[in-house]
Amino acid sequence: MTDDFRAAANKMLADSAADPWAWLTPSPYECARLVSDAPWLGGHAERLRFLCAEQGPDGAWGQDGYAFNGTLSATEALLAVLARNEPADDVVPRDRMRAAATRGLAVIREWLAPGGRYAGGAPITIGVELIVPMLVDRLNGHLDRLGQPRLAPPAGCALDRLAELRRDAEQGKPLPDDLWHAWEIATPAGPPWPAPHPYAGSVSCSPAGTAGWLREAPDPDSPAGRFLDGLQRDRGGLVPVAAPIDLFEQAWVLNTFVWHGVGHDCPEIVLDRMEAELGEYGIAGGKGLTVDGDDTAAVLNALLCHGREPSLDGLMKYWTGDHFEIYPGESISSPATNGHTIGLLGRYVAERQAARERFEPVLRRNIDWLLDQQDDCGSWTDFWHCSPYYATVCAVEALSVYGGRRSAEAVRRAVDWTLETRQPGGGWGVRWVTMEETAYATLILRAGSGQGVAEAFDAAEPVLRDGVVDETITQLWLVKDFFSPIRVVQAAVLAASHTIARAR
Repeated sequence: MTDDFRAAANKMLADSAADPWAWLTPSPYECARLVSDAPWLGGHAERLRFLCAEQGPDGAWGQDGYAFNGTLSATEALLAVLARNEPADDVVPRDRMRAAATRGLAVIREWLAPGGRYAGGAPITIGVELIVPMLVDRLNGHLDRLGQPRLAPPAGCALDRLAELRRDAEQGKPLPDDLWHAWEIATPAGPPWPAPHPYAGSVSCSPAGTAGWLREAPDPDSPAGRFLDGLQRDRGGLVPVAAPIDLFEQAWVLNTFVWHGVGHDCPEIVLDRMEAELGEYGIAGGKGLTVDGDDTAAVLNALLCHGREPSLDGLMKYWTGDHFEIYPGESISSPATNGHTIGLLGRYVAERQAARERFEPVLRRNIDWLLDQQDDCGSWTDFWHCSPYYATVCAVEALSVYGGRRSAEAVRRAVDWTLETRQPGGGWGVRWVTMEETAYATLILRAGSGQGVAEAFDAAEPVLRDGVVDETITQLWLVKDFFSPIRVVQAAVLAASHTIARAR
């Protein structure tokens, strides 16, 4: 049994080490932005077919509750195709595209009508206050052309801010750094941006943002053009919401195996790359992204657990006095990130006597902060993931090992909440049972004991055994749109299955 789990873990790590991008679900939002703004890019036919094939019977793109941005983006892209005469668009019959766009518009009108599901505000994703009004504005341009009634943007849209940014773009001014991931909000506006590119390849790892920065077909030697072409070729024409985020993927997978005792052999090339990318302010999830506290903590922990000795100085740049930020000055703090930092600091202090004077007070204060974030029901929630099971497993992992006696009650409440929220048919999920949430629930229950936990493991086992973690899974992670990091979820499922097997 142990050999089987090790072999599966090692294959996952080898696959990740060989993948320069990381394995994410394809994004209807990003694919649609490329269909609309970059028909010159290779793989256009595959993206256009994808949009027409992925529309659900309700007219939306994406699963219930997670489909808003994707549906606006896909509908706008199809209307853009119908309004132009590009030979590349002929791969799908126009009647089929027209029917798909009509169904998309119908569901959008229903959502945005007074009293509609999203009239009071779009689901919160990164940059939603600018991305949604950009899409509504572009949809209204098509509706004006067609002589159809306009759409009203939902509440919460930063209309004045978007107009200001677009005026700046028309004058050749760059967007603020924190909006580079959403450079498509300024498209189309003004002439192409002059070289050199702000990064060696992508604009903040965003396919749509990079295409928006380019604005038209690039020269053959354009780093941005090479980035887009390399990504779409590797993914069969389709693109994820962000790439590359290979360092994120590898750190999360390694830490999942470490925390939950899954035997594995980490490729040295992965550790070498992590060490090489660490800088004064830590590390990013992939080349081209902004460095951040969460990826820094995860990478440092992965290195420490595999025999490397990195400095924690970069991580301390994110310390506020009671918790760690993902980005300096952020408005919403992340319990999941602070579960990661507690685990890292706890291990660091436990293994290094000389580090205690500096880091033990930080660890104690960080634990107090995380305990204060626990919800009344016993769970934790986090902006970056739709499910409380994710934030809760991040907190419980750390607190159950390094939280001491004052954390015992919080861990017990989290275990009780997990037992109480199991779906009647077995398994866990906020909306419906998912393999990912069932895996997290199982890993939370590692901190419990007794007959209730044993019965819960029995309920989880067939969910974890019989499902498949691939590009069809429920997308619970948040950036500009909902997505799923597939290998990260696979690692959680493998660790949960290992936990159940070991318990038996």
